[in-house]
Amino acid sequence: MVLPIRQDDQYMGMAELSGLLRVEKEHVVLEYSLKDEVLGMFNSDLKVLKIPLHSIDDIIVKKKWFSVRFIIYLNRLPKTDKSLHIKENTISFKVKKKELERAESVRSSLRLRISEEKLQRLEDEDNHQKDKEIDFEFYSKSESSRTKDYPDGDGLKNMLRDNDS
Repeated sequence: MVLPIRQDDQYMGMAELSGLLRVEKEHVVLEYSLKDEVLGMFNSDLKVLKIPLHSIDDIIVKKKWFSVRFIIYLNRLPKTDKSLHIKENTISFKVKKKELERAESVRSSLRLRISEEKLQRLEDEDNHQKDKEIDFEFYSKSESSRTKDYPDGDGLKNMLRDNDS
């Protein structure tokens, strides 16, 4: 899925950032360039930012009067150049009103993928924790330690018999 995006609040209205937001298997990819709005002469090189899904907390699509705002909430900040405007922990883009359905579709798809990845991470942690518990049980008081102390394997009976004599 591809969504055309733009940030026009850059550099006091003198330049506009425009590009595409694309969803890949484990990343959200932003491809963008900076364009001079006044003279139209300046175009930056194409820049690419890959945001891993586990770095995204939430995605919101806000409808305005003449445009739509696509907001990505992050749980860690990516390294970028100064052309991409990140305010607090959000990256916000304007999307044309006619792209509202596509923006909502991208948001839904991303939320689903983020949820699936979080669930997979929790399952992996749980499995890893279970592996540790199995190791712990293996190293706790086991059959081998009982047979070492009491050769016949019946330690309690032997202790009671030894105390009677």
